[in-house]
Amino acid sequence: MKLFKSFAQAEWLAVIFPLLLLIPNVVLNHTENLPFLSAATNLFLPLGFYGLILSLTRRIGLSVLCCLPFMIFSAFQIVLLYLYGESIIAVDMFLNVATTNPREVSELLGNLLVAIGTVVALYLPMIVWAIVDLCRRRNLSDRFQKAYRKVSAALFIVGVVLLLLSVAFVGRFSVDKDIFPVNVIHNLVTAISRAADAADYPVTSAGFTFGSRPTHPDAEREVYLLVVGETSRADNWQLLGYDRETNPRLSAMERLVAFPKALTQSNTTHKSVPMMLSDLTAADFDSINSRKSVISAFKEAGFHTVFLSNQRRNGSYIDYFGLEADSVVFLKDDGREHFDGELVSIVDRCLADTSKRKQFIVLHTYGSHFNYRDRYDDRFSHFLPDRTVDANSSHRAELINAFDNTVRYIDSYLADLMVAVESGRWSGAVVYASDHGEDIFDDERNRFLHASPVPTASQLHVPALVWLSSAYTDRHPGKLENLIGNRECYVSPSVSLFHTIVDLAGIDFSRRDSTLSLASGSYSEPAKCYLTDRNEKVVLEHFGLKPLDIETLKKKHIL
Repeated sequence: MKLFKSFAQAEWLAVIFPLLLLIPNVVLNHTENLPFLSAATNLFLPLGFYGLILSLTRRIGLSVLCCLPFMIFSAFQIVLLYLYGESIIAVDMFLNVATTNPREVSELLGNLLVAIGTVVALYLPMIVWAIVDLCRRRNLSDRFQKAYRKVSAALFIVGVVLLLLSVAFVGRFSVDKDIFPVNVIHNLVTAISRAADAADYPVTSAGFTFGSRPTHPDAEREVYLLVVGETSRADNWQLLGYDRETNPRLSAMERLVAFPKALTQSNTTHKSVPMMLSDLTAADFDSINSRKSVISAFKEAGFHTVFLSNQRRNGSYIDYFGLEADSVVFLKDDGREHFDGELVSIVDRCLADTSKRKQFIVLHTYGSHFNYRDRYDDRFSHFLPDRTVDANSSHRAELINAFDNTVRYIDSYLADLMVAVESGRWSGAVVYASDHGEDIFDDERNRFLHASPVPTASQLHVPALVWLSSAYTDRHPGKLENLIGNRECYVSPSVSLFHTIVDLAGIDFSRRDSTLSLASGSYSEPAKCYLTDRNEKVVLEHFGLKPLDIETLKKKHIL
């Protein structure tokens, strides 16, 4: 005690600061259930390392400011733990930050004030303290610096010994996965590398071709609409068993088949949508830089292709895929917010162009992204009250009302698209699936939003449906029966969306796999897999799904 009482202000900073940096390590040891050796390594090794950095110079204020990147990592990690309750900052988290539009970020940050306030309260005083000590030349005493360095070196050596023991005796131990912040730095470097790869995509994919060819008669007037939904979960769709009337129009549609057992292979947009738009899956996603999308497959087969988006451009693979089309429209290029239903009028204009007898149109919607109430106009405020913007479990009823209203809005514009195709007497189809689902404080875990490092049942279970026009079923008998026959099968839009729509359109090429088409009589259920943030294909049940989520999916007869 006498030793602590003798500390000067600068020396107290040297003691307190590394302990604050260690907060994420302590929490992660608990949330990740690390074995004793791994947990001890995750404490001693970083603590010794921080101490060695701080002991390099007597100017402690300068040393602390040099540790600013570690403060940022710790702050980000604490916010993530507040939001999801587990896991380190994943590669996908960094990529999500890079590909999410500023408005969406501001909406999310507004509901993380408690977590943000906590990290500000923890680390901002340290920064101010360091700046004051630096300006006033408050340095560590020579005696303290030497003792501090010896203690830090001892802690680091103990950490290294524990590390070697963990490698030798702890199964599946990995420094780049289990030691914070090494794991986060590794993920950041990986994210930067992937972002650089994405920027090179126009060059690396330039020579790719499907070699696709049409098999339907040239005289047949065809249109196929692929609607990519966002953040809409199957649990809230009337078509899939929900007890609220969220699909009043689609429920009355003839020749519409909904698939109740659909799971995405990723709960992040920047992965799930590229898989939906291509023949890539969790098994070969890393080859994305050398491949093109379904748009090119249709284009090669003689279709006029259109890409319509209610998202902001962000330089992702989704943007690059969209730019393969003959005609491209990003509604938000004008800097304003738009409702997804505004895309319907553009589709109407495309269908009115009689010079283009074969068309393929992709619509990338904004779907049910939070804040839910901003995704539809007042006419669709059916379930009330729906005005809350506070993401809190105490407001779940209002949040569910607003989310259900987004589904009613999706129901409306999908029905409008089907009516447009039918009234124009086109032979064609409307295919819809959501990229991933969403948590809305559904259980005692109080989980909210999506893209968590370990997904939940609500994030994985997505709506998927196919509608055929009467002209199509007249010309291609058997396809509707095949869809109906496959309705109760397990489905992954990440795997089957591409193969289903090229099958419906009669497009053939060497890699086309009829066993993955929902419109095929030879459809075969794919493996239930998930694409990790490190682009590894894993069996879904072995990817850390919680017992509650496994039980939920089993009750739905999906697992």
